[in-house]
Amino acid sequence: MRARPDQFDMLTPLVAWVEQGKAPTAIIAAARGAGTNVVNTELPADWSADRTRPLCPYPKTAAYVGDSIESASSFACR
Repeated sequence: MRARPDQFDMLTPLVAWVEQGKAPTAIIAAARGAGTNVVNTELPADWSADRTRPLCPYPKTAAYVGDSIESASSFACR
């Protein structure tokens, strides 16, 4: 099994949803690469330390739509 981006803030979007009625469309997860407080040693050598991915609400999943494979903005929840 390959490592996945595993750092994300779920609390801030949840607070915005409850207090402001803004339901999250996706939450961005980041890899714990070099330069972070706790490095994920399972990251493959060919991954950028800045890799991000969207976490999509069920039943949607992240689909690659083009551009940099390292950036969450290159994926859409579908």
